[in-house]
Amino acid sequence: MRDFAEIYPLVFTQGRVLERNGRTLTFTLAPAGRVSLPSGRIVACDPLTTSDLEPFVQAVIPGRYTVDLALMREKGQGERVAMARVRFTSKQPAVWVMALRKGEKLGSLGPGGYHGYKSESGTGAFMDATAFETADFAHHDDIDTLLLELTGNYEPYRYWMEYPLDRRMNVVMFSSGEGEGRYASYFGIDAGGDVCALVTDFNLL
Repeated sequence: MRDFAEIYPLVFTQGRVLERNGRTLTFTLAPAGRVSLPSGRIVACDPLTTSDLEPFVQAVIPGRYTVDLALMREKGQGERVAMARVRFTSKQPAVWVMALRKGEKLGSLGPGGYHGYKSESGTGAFMDATAFETADFAHHDDIDTLLLELTGNYEPYRYWMEYPLDRRMNVVMFSSGEGEGRYASYFGIDAGGDVCALVTDFNLL
């Protein structure tokens, strides 16, 4: 958690250049859309392969919130999504806590362990719990069409889109780092004790 807290402000700084383990990494920010959370219960998942998942225990004030991506480029390689963030307020996080679902406990983790979601399609997303129940992309009638829409914003090796479901709900989707994996999310808590951000880390750092 300490490493994440140290890396977060660097990754989400436009034009930041980091020298890390002999690698030169450049970060830029990209707006991915605004996620609608009418219930305030949030699901982060691979929307194309996940059909059964609990929302995070931590809820937020219902509303529509900005989603932005920290894009990482390494010399000689394509751009990738290093982290995805929902911003609930303009305040800065003072503390980070792992985002947990019902039944998950920090005490059950070993050294270096974390709770997170599994991505099998190389895609991540943020959405309201009601949207997750409604969308069910894992059983979508025309998944090929959906993938074409998703990759309309494609560049090697990243993509994102805001996918409307109806007037109230949508899903903001994006490529997950280097593809398949298991990814943790963290809530940022400001100095007043309020939730100000939610970040999914795609394990590129």
